[in-house]
Amino acid sequence: MRSAQAERNTSKALKGIFGFILFFLIGSLLGVFVFLIFFWFRPAQMIVPDVTGVSVDRAKQILQNAGLKVGQIHGEGLVQFTVPQEKSKVRKGRAINLFCEESRRLVVPNLVGAPRETAEAILQSMGFKVRIVQMPFKGTDGRVMGIYPPAGTELKRNEEVSILIDVGEPGRD
Repeated sequence: MRSAQAERNTSKALKGIFGFILFFLIGSLLGVFVFLIFFWFRPAQMIVPDVTGVSVDRAKQILQNAGLKVGQIHGEGLVQFTVPQEKSKVRKGRAINLFCEESRRLVVPNLVGAPRETAEAILQSMGFKVRIVQMPFKGTDGRVMGIYPPAGTELKRNEEVSILIDVGEPGRD
């Protein structure tokens, strides 16, 4: 009986070893097949063009013509560098982030006492967004009574400047 039991145990062990070897070979062949397919059908690679020193609009055009997308745009003005860097190999359709010159700082002018239309035109021509706040006050109608942020403050282009406008005496219709 002992020899029959030993034969069954040996048979089970051989089946287990054979199963493991078969599983290992099939897995290895499948892995090699997937590996080869990945390298044969790899997505096309592009080289990031050098857009240093050009405007953002021109950089967008160059990147799109090269089969790449424009990612985030940091700053304003001319492009200083990209991420990934120029001459890097990337997949076709990859987003390229543009880093531009810091936007120029603009100084808020002192426009207290100026007519509303004049103050608004000056601020808009400088590149500020203008917010009008109207307040009834005894004095000349339509003049700037105050400005926020105060005159002399440095802001970036497209930041908001609020001007307080006198709309005439309180309670008068």
